Amino acid sequence: MSSPSLRRHARSLLRLNPSPPRWPVAVKAAVAMAVPLSVGQLAGHLSLGLVASLGVFTILYAATAPGRFRARVMALAALGLTASVGLGALTAGHPVVTVAVLVVVAMVAAFVCVALKVGPPGSYFFVLVLGVGNLAVTHGANPWSVVALTFAGAVSAWVIGMADLLVAPHRAERRATEAAEGAIRAFAAGADQAPAGEGADGELAALRAGASGALHRAWTAVTDGGRPPQLVERLERAQLTYAAASATLAGVRLGVGPLPWGSVDDEAASDDVGPGEQDSPVDGSVDAEQLRDTALGRPGAGYLLREAARWPSEVLLLVLRVGLATALAGLVAGLLHQGHVHWAVCCAALVLHQGGTREVQTVRGVHRTLGTLVGLLIYAGLLALAPQGWWLVLIVAALQLLVELLVTRNYALAVVVITPLALTIGMASAPGEPVSSVVADRLVDTLVGVACALLVLWTTGRRAPEVVLRAHARRVVVATERVMVDLAAGALETRAALAHRRHLYYELLESDVVARRALADSHAAVAPYHRVERSLAALGYLVLGACWHPDIRRAHAAFDRARGPLERIMAEPVTRPRPAEAIERDVREVEELVLSLR
Repeated sequence: MSSPSLRRHARSLLRLNPSPPRWPVAVKAAVAMAVPLSVGQLAGHLSLGLVASLGVFTILYAATAPGRFRARVMALAALGLTASVGLGALTAGHPVVTVAVLVVVAMVAAFVCVALKVGPPGSYFFVLVLGVGNLAVTHGANPWSVVALTFAGAVSAWVIGMADLLVAPHRAERRATEAAEGAIRAFAAGADQAPAGEGADGELAALRAGASGALHRAWTAVTDGGRPPQLVERLERAQLTYAAASATLAGVRLGVGPLPWGSVDDEAASDDVGPGEQDSPVDGSVDAEQLRDTALGRPGAGYLLREAARWPSEVLLLVLRVGLATALAGLVAGLLHQGHVHWAVCCAALVLHQGGTREVQTVRGVHRTLGTLVGLLIYAGLLALAPQGWWLVLIVAALQLLVELLVTRNYALAVVVITPLALTIGMASAPGEPVSSVVADRLVDTLVGVACALLVLWTTGRRAPEVVLRAHARRVVVATERVMVDLAAGALETRAALAHRRHLYYELLESDVVARRALADSHAAVAPYHRVERSLAALGYLVLGACWHPDIRRAHAAFDRARGPLERIMAEPVTRPRPAEAIERDVREVEELVLSLR
């Protein structure tokens, strides 16, 4: 890292970053944590309440998502956490098997969470609760009781996590729709001023990217929320504007008129047809249906998992790194005779499980180490005070509240609080250990886990950024070619064609994110392929715009001819290095063939 980067990251240790309001999420998490602890305290078995709190981490998944989607994700998280605790209980007393299961769970959970865009906290808690469940049964707890209590805690967290929807059932969908409307208005205004013969470059490209992302997020939110009619209607109007602006740019680029329908009403569109030009009739109901189904948010889970599992991919690289780092951390911690190997495995997984650039993951590891060091001192202080009963309930709930308030503002400060919270819950399963031993062992485990993660991060996949970007560019090529097949066949209304446009739309959004990460990790090697990626993105948006233009989409023969160069690109294995200039020539040839519509 450069000196300015180091100074920036040093300042980030204490800086509070901007964040959406977290109080609703934090209060719900604190209440969810307090419920099983209070029940345990009232029953005279607070330790059982602490075991049940393992399931409370359910409430952290999709905490601000729309209701229907949140209900599903939290239910799956509840089952996953309960199953992880069950695996931990099943492998109790078999340390080698435990480490192997920890590694497998870390890899599988990371794959599913990243591929399906589950978001924070991701796969971390599945590994953590497995280790704590294993520890509890190893120290004599009844395995069935541990699993049952975890499930009970998860169910109570699910109920509390859904409670705010009684007051504001569609808050998330409304905010996403408002954001999309604003971004699309800006894009449409820019498209109206585009010079003849030019595409979306510079500022206009940024406006298009912002509108595309906002529209994708809005459709995702509205669909996840059960498609409330008022918001669907607003979003359909916004998407008409977006599609009209995209089609306008395609028409401007290709020199084709008339202006597309959508941004104006049917009469105004007819008025735009000049003397002597034929006014092509357009079936408005069919077109509206095409629009609605082009951007329904995220693709299906099956598509996302299949694409993520196709090597090479960012997700598989992340999963392999998680597997290597957690296995190495478990091995080293075992050789050092650390009693709680799961803590080292958890720390290794935590650094890598969400991915990002090497720099981002390294900073995450540093924050984890420094935050844990301070957090262990706080935990030692808590052990010295030995809080019991309602004081312990209050402290644990307060810690959970602080974690959720800090985690999006400053990760290092959040770890300071996460450490005593996790250890208070975890060590309730193994009472009686000396304070100095617990603190020293957890410090060693943290150092081992973070060191193993960073070692794997910086020694594996040196050529990965270039290969991953080429692989994602291939996904854009495949998605573009499928839409062009539909255009060539004049089959834009089929269910498969709608899915093809949705997939292309999604891959174009992802392409920019993947390219920026790859460029940050290996600028020199990636830069030529980044230019290819930009050309492919321009082509992909041109093809989408063609689908929405009443005249361009009828040029079936032109799109059939344009598929040839794309097929040449797809014939080359993505793992075989091919000069970026050769790929870009093929992309330009496709574009020129499409431009032959002029």
